[in-house]
Amino acid sequence: MTIGSELKNILDQKGMTAYWLAKKLGVSQSYLSRLFKDRFNPSYGLVKKIAEKLGYEIRVVKSKKKGDESFR
Repeated sequence: MTIGSELKNILDQKGMTAYWLAKKLGVSQSYLSRLFKDRFNPSYGLVKKIAEKLGYEIRVVKSKKKGDESFR
């Protein structure tokens, strides 16, 4: 599962709308739509803000390669 689809699933499970989340984050609804459709990889900061607004905590798992991080 990709980060965009994971965030969209969480939003749906909580019964929240992309419009609500966009307003809380100060971004456009179309921006979130592109994120949910995996049109780009979000920054760690944005994923963290989204997770906080949805009441989730995220962890960053570092791989053995220097500088390679993935979200969990």
